[in-house]
Amino acid sequence: MAFLSVIIAAHNAQDTLHSTLESLHAAIDDAGEAIEVIIFNDSSDDTTQDIVDFWLPALPNVQSRFVEYRNVGHVRNSALSLASGEYITMLDSDDQLKPSSLKDAVAFLKAQRPDMLLTRLLEIRDIRKINSSWQGFAPVSLSQSDAIKRFLQHKDFQAHLIGQFIHRNLYESNPIPSIVCYEDFAVFPAMLMQSAKIAYQRQGHYYYIKTRESLSSRLDAGKITTLVECTLQMEKTFPQSYANLINCHWFDIYSNHRQYLTEQQLHLVRSRVSSLYSFSFFLSSEVRFSYKKRVIEALWKK
Repeated sequence: MAFLSVIIAAHNAQDTLHSTLESLHAAIDDAGEAIEVIIFNDSSDDTTQDIVDFWLPALPNVQSRFVEYRNVGHVRNSALSLASGEYITMLDSDDQLKPSSLKDAVAFLKAQRPDMLLTRLLEIRDIRKINSSWQGFAPVSLSQSDAIKRFLQHKDFQAHLIGQFIHRNLYESNPIPSIVCYEDFAVFPAMLMQSAKIAYQRQGHYYYIKTRESLSSRLDAGKITTLVECTLQMEKTFPQSYANLINCHWFDIYSNHRQYLTEQQLHLVRSRVSSLYSFSFFLSSEVRFSYKKRVIEALWKK
């Protein structure tokens, strides 16, 4: 039984998967039996499976499945059912890890046993900027309240399962829904609410490589409907004391995606945005100045 399970969902990843698995191998280093790798190839019709097969002998405790779900939420939940690790981390098939980072994560997790070890993703668009500099894990401790505020403020980390180390109990109590996007947003707020011991690592170990094929570059009405549903669920999950910060998320949806909203959704979102025009919002020390400025500008345009 491994201590850390690494889950990879791949779909038509022939252009990136080799580099991803090469970085995974370097990140594991000599951690050996402490780590297991679970790779799900979902409906690929390119050479993705050939790349998986090439790397199978080099990876520890590896399991591989070919499925035809065409649904990343279903893939991740199915992979979790195979995982034996006390901790789970996700790796996308077009991202990369720093050398020795997973070996160091295992050492920290074994010593401290947090509910969540959260990390800042290194978001880049040019893979030539990737480097191997890594000084190990030395995270700070966050209270649950501070972690929720940082998450809602888009400060340090967002609703990503990739690059995060989460105790398997949190996955067992928060099954990932079978949706094609925002599956991490669907469960991340509840995981925070159920975590008492949270660590945060600012020095990133995970390269989140953004391309024209990234989710944010391919939005449509269906995906925005899922975003609205996840934001509603987040609103129910967090206490009322975070309402101003949650309403900033509604403001983002209204500002950036209202062209995709149905009339019913638009009415819902507008009702939340109207709550921003209040003294509590403008006097809140937790709300970033940039949001206050944007809300004032939107009010002025009205």
